[in-house]
Amino acid sequence: MRQITTLLLGFILISSTSFCQNKNDVNNSPNNNQEIDQLFIEAVNSTSIERQKEVALLVFSEELIASKGVSALAQLFQSFHERYAPMDLHHSEINKYDKPGGATYVMHIYAKKEGSVMWQDFQMYVNAPPDQKITQFVFIAEVSEPINLPNGAIQQKETLDWLDEYVKNLNTNFDLSGSILIAERGQILYEKYFGYADLDKKVKISNQTLFNIASGGKMFTAIAIAQLVEKGKLNYNDNITKYLNGFADKSKADKITIHHLLSHTSGIAEYWSGQNNKAVYSATNINDHLKIVYQAGFDFEAGTQYQYCNSNFILLGAIIEKVTGKSFYDIIQSEIFNPAGMSASGYFNYGSKNTATSLARGEKENTWKEGRHGIKGSSAGGAYSNGRDILKFSRVLKNNALIGEKTFKNIITPQNKGLDITEDYGYGFIIQKSAQEITYGHGGTTDGVNFEFRYFPGQDITLVVFSNQNNGAYDDLKRNAIKLISGDR
Repeated sequence: MRQITTLLLGFILISSTSFCQNKNDVNNSPNNNQEIDQLFIEAVNSTSIERQKEVALLVFSEELIASKGVSALAQLFQSFHERYAPMDLHHSEINKYDKPGGATYVMHIYAKKEGSVMWQDFQMYVNAPPDQKITQFVFIAEVSEPINLPNGAIQQKETLDWLDEYVKNLNTNFDLSGSILIAERGQILYEKYFGYADLDKKVKISNQTLFNIASGGKMFTAIAIAQLVEKGKLNYNDNITKYLNGFADKSKADKITIHHLLSHTSGIAEYWSGQNNKAVYSATNINDHLKIVYQAGFDFEAGTQYQYCNSNFILLGAIIEKVTGKSFYDIIQSEIFNPAGMSASGYFNYGSKNTATSLARGEKENTWKEGRHGIKGSSAGGAYSNGRDILKFSRVLKNNALIGEKTFKNIITPQNKGLDITEDYGYGFIIQKSAQEITYGHGGTTDGVNFEFRYFPGQDITLVVFSNQNNGAYDDLKRNAIKLISGDR
């Protein structure tokens, strides 16, 4: 249920921490991002095709120019001009990612259209420094204004006061709705609810509001599988055809194990695609989803690649039902929500009491319409919860109350190492490095749904962020909250 809207060439963005640089004066031989960013925005604002061609020769790599042609790249600037000009540049930054094939670099250029509330984040691959010419576009994200963060620790009053004003600003100026909770050793340091839970702005978000957590529910599915492993009812190395027999190509399915499903290395194709959306959104049980997964086919040989895919976790839900003889929803309720004391959480039908409406952007700025939504979640995601219940989940994980310490350590250990990856993924948990600390958790994003749970073991700090909107300000809040906690400025 984690979806990314891509533009231009449609490539996937890698997310990580970044380092910022100040802008310098423009010259005609750009060799760093401070100069390329200004030339890039100049070309977006220009009405001269000739000047756009000149800039294309300065900011794009020789390989991209050779493959696309200067005229096509100038036309790209023209399309940006029609949509975004005139723009003001804020700043740019470069992110470095170490991968098995070598380091890659992603540039972010932040700029805003005149009269607009939101900023645009132009994201693109670039050559290694000092060249840093653009080699490939990724996509354009909507964000609130990039800001300078305070230097104090998250526990300090001054930092929390700054965060409170920042949240108020996102709500007042960017119409952000949602909630944020930060806790240390289980004690809440900061908690805030803001905006509205419905389209007509009649119901304010409160501590009673339940948010869809989208793919965050994969954590529950992974824990349920681990519990069955501990009970000896299945094994991570079991072939999935031991439990499921609806695959058209059984020879390929025979090579897939539960490990492959949990680590997104199975090769099974994504079942949630355009032609299947209607069926997915109308599904009300695991079997409804499973029928579509069986039709999805395969993208690669098991164990050869990492590809985040909802189909994997639908299959895991079906295996849970096969082994236990109970519905997936009943198992999560009895084996996870109840023991954790997560009394507010559940797999409720959309529109149930206290659930937030999913809101997508309307035609005019800061207006909203109801987003696309399903009837009920699945083992791939879609449970409803709130900040305090996710904090309870965080605590029972730390205290090994749901599964043993050794089992949980295995779950939060990267299981996709050695492959060409965009993130470290364990079993249903995303592992990230924030500053010098290794953290774990999972996010969830779909139409009108945003969620992030991240735990910082070294500090014993839990972060939970929700929003019921397609609002770029949520991404800023999440990113900057992580930076405040980790100390990565």
